Amino acid sequence: MMAESKNVGLFLVLPAPLNPIGAFDAETFKARFRDVMEERADAKFIGVDLSGIDFVYSDAYNAFMQFHQELSKRNGTFAVLADRESLAKSLKKVGLERFIRIFMSEADMAAYAPVEQMAVASAAPATPAAEEPAKPVAAEPEKPADVATETAPASPVSQAPVAPKIMDTNPLVDETQSSKGSLVAVIVLLIIVIAIVAYLIL
Repeated sequence: MMAESKNVGLFLVLPAPLNPIGAFDAETFKARFRDVMEERADAKFIGVDLSGIDFVYSDAYNAFMQFHQELSKRNGTFAVLADRESLAKSLKKVGLERFIRIFMSEADMAAYAPVEQMAVASAAPATPAAEEPAKPVAAEPEKPADVATETAPASPVSQAPVAPKIMDTNPLVDETQSSKGSLVAVIVLLIIVIAIVAYLIL
């Protein structure tokens, strides 16, 4: 049995047994699948080669779901190699693509990589790239710091001459008011002197 299987990428692909009328024999394949699970405890990715088959019956759908559940306990998955468009559509129509992997060619199956492996591969090149831009960023803040210190002394110099102008206007107002008061006092004194002179003459 193991000689009939083949490795395609991560998957151990088993041939599809056929019944006397040429249809997929789900019960025979169940027995072969469970033999592989017992013989190889490390088997996580198992598939069936349905190349050349146009359709399968509902018992095959149920068997594929059972295989998916058993392999998911090993963090693996079950796959179907279906090179006929009619078979791939029927598998997707019943919603099996949400659970098992459906490949149209061995090349697609060989290129399959689990999500965990893809995440590790994408995270590896991201770390060195993050370290390189950290060096020029450290040198940049020194330049704006110098510009800030040069512009700071310019602002108080322009504000300083504004204060004495305001102080010059206040004393001028006070002097005009005091000059008016002195003129009134002189006039009053002149009136008093004239009145005294006129009294003496009379």
